[in-house]
Amino acid sequence: MNYRTYIQKGAILHNRFQVETHAGAFNGERCLYAIDLQENQQVTLKAFLPEDPRIHAHIEFFQECGGMQGIPQFIDHFSTLGSEFIAHSHKGVRLRSILNSRLFHISMENTIRLGYRLFRILHSVHLKGFLHRDIRPLTITCDVDQNEELGVNLSYFGHAARIDTPPANNPVILGPYQSLHVSRGGAYSRIDDYISIIIVMLTCQGVNPFDFNTNSHLNHIQKKENFHADPYSFLTPETAWLGDLYLQLVEMRADRFSHLQIMAALRRAVPGIDPQTVITYHNDPANGYLLID
Repeated sequence: MNYRTYIQKGAILHNRFQVETHAGAFNGERCLYAIDLQENQQVTLKAFLPEDPRIHAHIEFFQECGGMQGIPQFIDHFSTLGSEFIAHSHKGVRLRSILNSRLFHISMENTIRLGYRLFRILHSVHLKGFLHRDIRPLTITCDVDQNEELGVNLSYFGHAARIDTPPANNPVILGPYQSLHVSRGGAYSRIDDYISIIIVMLTCQGVNPFDFNTNSHLNHIQKKENFHADPYSFLTPETAWLGDLYLQLVEMRADRFSHLQIMAALRRAVPGIDPQTVITYHNDPANGYLLID
């Protein structure tokens, strides 16, 4: 199977996975949604060309982290149609789709609740010795659990790596959700994963200083440098707490990273908002409709 090969809806791969729909293709990877006929559950299939290093990245990550809170369960790895496939459990709707439907703005309360949950997921991943290195709305999903509460998950691990991986192994470094440090070629650290969450929260508040269409006369690193020099110039008084969090993380790079300090800062970011309370949403599963308020 090459990058453009079409797999027909209903096709059964590996005598187990029945293809439902194509979710997209990018940078040599194809993503499909399928039904696991053995377990009768929806799964995600990721297809790569043989020898693609992202295959090993997924498998190594899932061996340590699969099934943890916010992390899918690894199901299978198989070869067919000239490609290598990774199968893992699938839940929910991509945050990017939700933001598109909300015109890239959700409430302040839910932005804080979303960030709080993402920090907790990444903290657990970091304790296992891994960095995610690709936090963005396309790699975050939201789903309604059995208690009717909105859960937050990560859904892509092709750039995951052990902590202290050399900077030569950085993924694409010009993405809007990477830190200035990484964009300049620095090695990823836990701080850089957390800064990506800050940028996701900025996006949830309609603040997009690094978007490709924003200040198009500047290159990517210049945009990052401008924000780094004075994040508050891009923020309103209501979103200034995001600048506080960003600068606190920057200061930790020269001192000592503390997950507990970041969580404490988020809890007091906006008086009256408890980040541990439930994310409010509207859901119509029959039509695939999910909106965060």
